[in-house]
Amino acid sequence: MYEVLKDILVSELQVREEDVLPTATREEVGLDSLAVLELATALHERLGIEVQDYELLDAGTLADVARLIAERQPGG
Repeated sequence: MYEVLKDILVSELQVREEDVLPTATREEVGLDSLAVLELATALHERLGIEVQDYELLDAGTLADVARLIAERQPGG
């Protein structure tokens, strides 16, 4: 799921690819609250999963976000 997250961040939210690291926080990659809403929408559109913005805001790192996404996948 990390690669899917990375692709969304780079292609849709214009995060620099070199900034997208598993240990990076959303602040370190420049995701404000509006960008978090856009990420939640992109996850729903691409993967058909529901992730609330507050869950994304609470995630410590991008690896945590990827884990959250994986948990929401069927069979996750």
